[in-house]
Amino acid sequence: MDTPTYFTNPPFTVLGFAIRTDGAGSQTSIPALWERVHSEGLLESIPGRRTDSVYAVYTHLENAGVNRDGWFTFLIGAEVDPATPVPNGMTLVTVPQSARATFIVPGADPTRVIEAWSEAWGFDDGRKTFLCEYEEYGANGVFVALGVNEQG
Repeated sequence: MDTPTYFTNPPFTVLGFAIRTDGAGSQTSIPALWERVHSEGLLESIPGRRTDSVYAVYTHLENAGVNRDGWFTFLIGAEVDPATPVPNGMTLVTVPQSARATFIVPGADPTRVIEAWSEAWGFDDGRKTFLCEYEEYGANGVFVALGVNEQG
């Protein structure tokens, strides 16, 4: 396993399209949401985008702070101002400030994001916060940002 890099993200707000799913259901529901977002051009309908980056946020975990088991909210969207009005059909979430371990997606290839997640899942559970994780698809590449208790 590659050694992750560490940073602390400031809090930021993401507006987008969300589902509620669990580990078993996520194998079909998450790809279905990605397909819908892309085929319907939904990212272009997000008002007030601050950057061109796209975020996939895993939040509101059923067992927040304990483990990744159970239900969670999965959202695909873009960073916006926290005061942005929420259009019908969209959801607004805040990614809290947190120390993060980052796992780089090989070749910045979105089809290989599962490889970065495999490394993240193998990371020391005792260090994970289990509060909010995200994927970022942007100018600096593609990576998984895992919340950790302190920087390594």
